[in-house]
Amino acid sequence: MTKKMRVLLIASLALNLLVAGVVVGGMVTHGRDDTKRSSDYRALRDIGNVPYVMALTPEDRSALAQTLKPRQERLSNNREALRARFEAALEVLRTDPFDADMLRGLLAQQRAILSERQQLGEELLIARLQEMSVAERTNYANRLDRSLRRGPRKPARD
Repeated sequence: MTKKMRVLLIASLALNLLVAGVVVGGMVTHGRDDTKRSSDYRALRDIGNVPYVMALTPEDRSALAQTLKPRQERLSNNREALRARFEAALEVLRTDPFDADMLRGLLAQQRAILSERQQLGEELLIARLQEMSVAERTNYANRLDRSLRRGPRKPARD
């Protein structure tokens, strides 16, 4: 087999694998609307409390994400402030001599920023739970209990 034929064979195989990957990927995701789900996930991850949020039904998670929309600017500013503290921490870590007090202060600022996010998440989660019936809250508690017993998992589907 000539070198030219070998290159063509490898290129053909690579192209076939690429097409097969696209087809299989399309079959796996066919009919799913991941745009809304991933948008909701991005909004919800900003408020922390992951086990509590993920134990909600998809409808409740979506509703919780909708309540976050008016607060997106606040969360965005919060995210930017956190990013700025990380950048400053990187500078401190790369500087010689190392300034432990400076890093300690930056970490305290990050903790305060994250605490603000979590507090917002807790308030919104509690408000959502208050809207549930006793049966809905019991089902939620059961999902949360199951998820805590088995560790990390995919979001609740029921």
